[in-house]
Amino acid sequence: MRTERDERLHELTLAYMEKDVLGTKWLWTFLLFIGIGLLMTLFDSVLLTLLFPAAFLGSNLRYQIKKRQILESYVGEKLAAKQWRFWLVQQVVSCVAFAILLVQMMNLSFWQMWVSILIILLPIHLVSEWWFKKRVWRDDPNFVSDREVQKNI
Repeated sequence: MRTERDERLHELTLAYMEKDVLGTKWLWTFLLFIGIGLLMTLFDSVLLTLLFPAAFLGSNLRYQIKKRQILESYVGEKLAAKQWRFWLVQQVVSCVAFAILLVQMMNLSFWQMWVSILIILLPIHLVSEWWFKKRVWRDDPNFVSDREVQKNI
């Protein structure tokens, strides 16, 4: 007998597997990033680096919209919309912070730049994930995280 949480995990796993080609095929994502790198070289513009966070956000957006539709049937429209809005704000803030750090640290060497960005963004991401899960688990005891869905595939 399946619990509501198991059913939700199964539905979300199916939605993740149906995700668009950009998100499911690592090769397409890799080629997209190489294309952005070639554009940066061709046009000699550091600002094209800002396409990296946009490509990452775009690759996950279709799954998140499908996830919201699935969650509406389990937890209701209000709670699903609240979770989706928080995810969207978290992603936008992370991408904007990444873009600002990237532009500000371009004068550093490659390794210094990426280590500095990781030192700044990783704690921000971990704290926001912890806060999100704490709030959601309080409202929804059958919450299934994206990591659990990815492990289930």
